Amino acid sequence: MSEKKLSRRDFLKAASTALAASGFAALPVGVVRAQDEEINLVLWGFASNRVEWMQNVVDELWSDMHPNVGFTFEQTPYWDLWPKLTAAFVGGAGIPDMVDIEINQTGQYVREPGNEPFAAMNDLLGEDLDDLSIPSATAPWTVRGNIYGLGNEVNPLLMLYRSDVMEELGVDAEAPVSWEEWIEQVGGPVQDSGTALAEFNRAAQSWRELNNVLNAAGGQFFDADGNVTVLETDLAVDILHWQKRHVDSGLFLVSDADYWGLIGDGAYVTKYAAPWLQGFMKQNVPDMEGQWRMRHLPKWSPDSPKTSPYGGTGMGITAASENKPESYEFIRVCNITAEGSLLAFRRMNLFPSYTPVWDSEELLRSDDYFGGQIPGQFIAEAAAEMAVINVDPYWGLFGDIVNRVVMDPVFEADADPRAALEEAIEEFEFSK
Repeated sequence: MSEKKLSRRDFLKAASTALAASGFAALPVGVVRAQDEEINLVLWGFASNRVEWMQNVVDELWSDMHPNVGFTFEQTPYWDLWPKLTAAFVGGAGIPDMVDIEINQTGQYVREPGNEPFAAMNDLLGEDLDDLSIPSATAPWTVRGNIYGLGNEVNPLLMLYRSDVMEELGVDAEAPVSWEEWIEQVGGPVQDSGTALAEFNRAAQSWRELNNVLNAAGGQFFDADGNVTVLETDLAVDILHWQKRHVDSGLFLVSDADYWGLIGDGAYVTKYAAPWLQGFMKQNVPDMEGQWRMRHLPKWSPDSPKTSPYGGTGMGITAASENKPESYEFIRVCNITAEGSLLAFRRMNLFPSYTPVWDSEELLRSDDYFGGQIPGQFIAEAAAEMAVINVDPYWGLFGDIVNRVVMDPVFEADADPRAALEEAIEEFEFSK
């Protein structure tokens, strides 16, 4: 399996401005203050499984190397973390050393050149960039050539399905190649049994329901230059019509609460999901071990990519941190070592963005939760043919507008998808 890596020079050439603004002088990797000086690093995050993984890194790898450097991991619910972080940045007090930055939240903090509250890591990463899968490890947190976060996961969407239900219904869930075949061959029997095929999430980020299918079908919200391209073809309009039809028929179950309760109750029986969801499944619905299986996504068209990335979280260092060398060293141990990245795989089924471990036997272990399947094999195959997504600093803003101007009117008031998207683009261009 191979993946094209971007030149280190491309990422370094615009770094000097941000490095100067952040006060992040170039330091050799591994520089940690003498062991007679006690240091405590504070990291804010939102995902319980990531916090557990980082605590594993501390317990199993870090403490013996740097016993004088301790940690405070503060876990805040996703939607509460960003206003809390913004308030700390604005007030200039209580700012953590590190933040787990979710892909959709990066842009709001780095839109103004020279005033980024995160420190660029280009020079510290150095030649380690050559050992990273750039589309997953750094691209989502790279703005104007400056790397503000480091992600540890290759996150292609896969299709998960209830194998016990399919067997009971006599359905071959492996057979369908296209989405229409999936709807007909799997969705028909499932709906006839009185169960929904899949969830359609109408919560705070329902724009992802459009974006995930759009990306996997070969479409984009933005091009590489920051231009909105969602209406350059009819693809997004067609997808919205398709989703609306199946929501109205009840084939897709509209949900906005009790996420894990619905899964545990069997309210729907298939779900497209990135590898990171597998860890959450084991935490939240452990009694369903052996009932789920995975396969590759159905395709929108024969020319569509095999899959697209979904989500991603990168570890970033704040510009205000007084412990930047130690913070970077922790990020390095977590993400750019075999030991740290494989711990993440064991804890969360996250296929590492650190490429030197891609031939590790451990990544190809079987998983009883998925009936003895090998998640790493599916992830590697999907990642090899995964769409590359253009992540723009204003991506989150556009997503919020799409939620309000497109998703709500289309799915609640039968608005015309094309007209709604045109209105969203107009408001976005005015707002940014």
